[in-house]
Amino acid sequence: MSAKGAKHLLPADPILTGCVLALLSFSVLMVYSTSISVAEVRYNDPLRIIGHWLVYIPVGLTIMWLLSRVEVTWWRAIALPVLAVAIVMMVAVLVPGLGREINGAQRWFSLLGLTLQPVELLKPAVVIYMAYYMGSFPDRLNSFSSGLAPMLVVLLASLALLLLQPDFGSAALLSAVCFAMWFVGGVPIRHLALLTLTFVPMAVIVLIAEPYRLKRLTSFLEPWSDPYGSGYQLIQSMIAFGSGGVVGTGVGQGVQKLFYLPEVFTDFISASIGEELGLVGIVALILLFSLLLGRGIWLAIQCEEMFPRLLVLGCVMILGIAFIINLGAAMGLLPTKGMPMPFVSYGGSALIGECVLIGLILSVQRHRPGNMRLPRNPKGSKQKSRSASNNGQEHFA
Repeated sequence: MSAKGAKHLLPADPILTGCVLALLSFSVLMVYSTSISVAEVRYNDPLRIIGHWLVYIPVGLTIMWLLSRVEVTWWRAIALPVLAVAIVMMVAVLVPGLGREINGAQRWFSLLGLTLQPVELLKPAVVIYMAYYMGSFPDRLNSFSSGLAPMLVVLLASLALLLLQPDFGSAALLSAVCFAMWFVGGVPIRHLALLTLTFVPMAVIVLIAEPYRLKRLTSFLEPWSDPYGSGYQLIQSMIAFGSGGVVGTGVGQGVQKLFYLPEVFTDFISASIGEELGLVGIVALILLFSLLLGRGIWLAIQCEEMFPRLLVLGCVMILGIAFIINLGAAMGLLPTKGMPMPFVSYGGSALIGECVLIGLILSVQRHRPGNMRLPRNPKGSKQKSRSASNNGQEHFA
């Protein structure tokens, strides 16, 4: 970042960062409560999992802070190199000997005893590229071949690599985010409608092509048809929510975490929250995350330029859709899908990816003079405000 840009660096948005810190505090409490029994049995050390989590959190926050200091124009400049690196890593993880397979999916690299998922780089990389393309070439968007087609190629390549892992959930999430960005970015409705009519049958084919995906769908509709098989996890999750009632059983007093509910401190941590903190805890979690998403959307609306607006919107959409999928699956409202709850579920790669997304949002917010509308002069002098806004736009052009 240039010295000139440093003079305009604003403090990180207190609402956004406050929500992140509150969610992480929530996470530390629940990961500790839900992981001690599992860690005792697996590693003979009840503090093993929470110990790792307390290492990941400061690493993620440091990455978030560093990225927030980067000028927005840098993200536009490196959009293509970042996307290329993400694609190469997604290909490399599929190579035997390089990628690591866990539970039948090859999505991880092992490095110094830690597991890293390249999809957590792919998500922000695709968002940056889409924002870059629509912000740089708005005149091309009315044409399918020169407007939507290049972005569609990037999305399809990303989806193909995700399905090879396989990771149907991330593929669906990335598709939804890109469609939302295209809509806001100005891609004609007729192109999006045609694309939707093509994507839906393809998604159905991909869904029924693998028996386990179809089984997840049927177990979601009627989990009691196979209570000890495909419906087991959802049934145990629903029992946890039901046991919690309004105020919960109390932190540390939950029963489902005692090897009844698999993945209790990762994908199904919301079920344990419902059991130990009850409806009150779930409502508090929803309100806290709604505040984070609402603040992110407000920051996107304040952006005057298309690139930062779409950049913020894409990051907010990834976090919001992931939250809805995680909570909806645990409550039986959506098909079961292994997707962590942002900033709450245990998972080092996921946390770092989420901190990257918040770092990108804060990068736009902290360099506000060139990207966001300035507040009106309290004395009514609109000319000075307009002049300052124009100067900022020239600085970031």
